[in-house]
Amino acid sequence: MKHRHAAATTVAALALAGCAGKVGVSVPLGRSIAAASPGSLVAVAPARAPAGDPPSERAGTIPTTAQTAEDSVSRAGVASSPQLALRRYALAYINWQADDLDARERRLAAMSVGAAKLVAEQTAAAHSGAAALAASDVANSGQVVAIAPGEGPDAGQWLVVTQEHTTGTGPYAGLPAGPHVTLAQVRHVKGGWAVSAWNPAS
Repeated sequence: MKHRHAAATTVAALALAGCAGKVGVSVPLGRSIAAASPGSLVAVAPARAPAGDPPSERAGTIPTTAQTAEDSVSRAGVASSPQLALRRYALAYINWQADDLDARERRLAAMSVGAAKLVAEQTAAAHSGAAALAASDVANSGQVVAIAPGEGPDAGQWLVVTQEHTTGTGPYAGLPAGPHVTLAQVRHVKGGWAVSAWNPAS
């Protein structure tokens, strides 16, 4: 077990080091459909937070209909093990073409629950950056390199390492392939497991 943890830590460190060395693109591609070309990111002043949660969500509760929707998952999204759920989700997340991003986000939402579902739904609704990526014929492809469970204080977290390659024209031409690291969580649902959180770290 210690050897597997050490190997996963080494893989993660190498992946993070590889990502840190990339230049030329402000936002790592494959991380979000809101990827931007160099120089297109601008600072945004922080906005004041609302005074409090909506009345229906106070005391840590949300309406039953909203909770049911958040916890629903398609049959295809349920896997027999946490590792299989993470692998399926990762492959759907990293393999995309710019002209099909909305469908990809809807698929990710259907195969996940909780926070992962909400992020996918919000990304699909925003349509952020999709037109610019489509104009440059951007596509991302990759494979899963490693999936390892967290231990000790990181128990319940999973480390997912992928190797990805982005292609396209203009500022996206000639980008090298590289590793990416994601911190994820899974939840036991009826019939198996589903991804409940997906947080790219690089």
